[in-house]
Formats: sequence, structure tokens, C-alpha cells
Amino acid sequence: MGALLAIATFALFIGIDYLVSRRTTAREGAAASAAQTVPAPARAVLKTEPRPEPVWVAGFDMPEQLHYHRGHVWARIVGPDTVAVGADDFGRRLLGKAEGIVLPKVGSYIRQGGKGAHVAVAGRGADLISPVDGEVVAVNPELENEPQLLSDDPYGRGWLFKIRSTNLAANLRNLLSGSLARKWMEDSREQLEHRLMALSGSVLQDGGEPASDFAEHVPTEEWMGLIEAFLLTQGYDQRA
Repeated sequence: MGALLAIATFALFIGIDYLVSRRTTAREGAAASAAQTVPAPARAVLKTEPRPEPVWVAGFDMPEQLHYHRGHVWARIVGPDTVAVGADDFGRRLLGKAEGIVLPKVGSYIRQGGKGAHVAVAGRGADLISPVDGEVVAVNPELENEPQLLSDDPYGRGWLFKIRSTNLAANLRNLLSGSLARKWMEDSREQLEHRLMALSGSVLQDGGEPASDFAEHVPTEEWMGLIEAFLLTQGYDQRA
């Protein structure tokens, strides 16, 4: 009974988070439109980082024009041989509210599926992998002072780094997009529910937090198992 209550609560707050995100996107869209009609100095204040239009799959935002790695990171083409990289909606919810981020050094080389960034969350830590291989040509300077952008705006201001790849076409073929990506996200949602049920009702019993923060209710050992299963990397107990 406790496990079923946990899953019902999880599904309920996924829906709440969906509605809140839709309203936030609408407000941001209105602000962006207004910015086009004001003088240049004011426009600089209203400017927001470009982000793809939201597309909802199994309760998670999954923009269609991105390429997704099974480790729940995305790649967005920003040049002939360059992509921006970030965590997807599923990944940022699983991590929880980011409190610190260690990004790779500009000029370093990362392999596809290799460690790309480290995220610290409430005494825990987890690595995020890179969806492509190549040279890091830029990192997001805003994350140093505002690591929560990864959690709050994963497809916009919360991007992680940019990579220039000499093998980009082949790398992108190893990623997911379109119907394959949607099916993968649906499967991820189903697998997550099964794993939460296995926690015997220890997740979201109080029902007091939105779905974006459900990871805070998962005991650290089990959370590390979720990180390994879904982010295909390693979770850490930084309090140990």
C-alpha cells in the first residue's frame, strides 16, 4: 500500500510540475516578445537565452530538435562541428537541486560517454557524461555563481559546455531523436516508477515537494543506484 501511495503521489506531482512548467514557458515567451519592441538598453535587460520549444513526453520536457544520450544528457548543434551540452529534464529531476558544478577545462578532450561534469546536490554528488567526443571549446560561466540554473533551466541558461568534434556526424548517429527518443523516455519513466515501488513507499510519503525535487526523498544509497542506472555514471555520498 505504501509503495502504491508513493507512485500515485509521484505521478500527481509530475502533473503539477508539467502545468507549472507550461505556465512558466508562456510567461517567458511573452517577455521575449516584449523585448523585441523596446529600445536596445531595455532589451538587454529582458533578453533570455534561447531555448527550444517544450515537448512533453511521459510527463517530461523533451524538445524535439535535440539529440539525446541514454545517460540523460543532450546535444544541440550550434555550429558545423560544435554542439552545446546539457542535462535533460529527467536527468535534472533525478539529480535534484544543483548546489555546485565542476565543469571540464576549456581545451580538454572528452570521449563520447566519458565524464563531462560533476554536480553536487545536498551532500551528494554525481557525474554527467558527454554525449559526443571532442575538444571543450566553452563552458557556461553562469553556473559558477548560479549552479541552480542546471535544475531550473536545463535547456536554456543551464547548459553545461560546448564541444567541437571532428567526428560529429558519427557521434550524432549514436544518439536518440524523434520517435526513438520518445519511446526511450517513456521506457525511462516506466523503469523509474518500478524502481520507486521497490523502495517500499520510502519516496514522497509526505507529498510535500513537487516532482522536480523527488530525488531529495530517496535515501542516498538508493539514489546512487538510480544515478548508475539512468545517468550511466557514478553517484557519490560526499558526506561519507
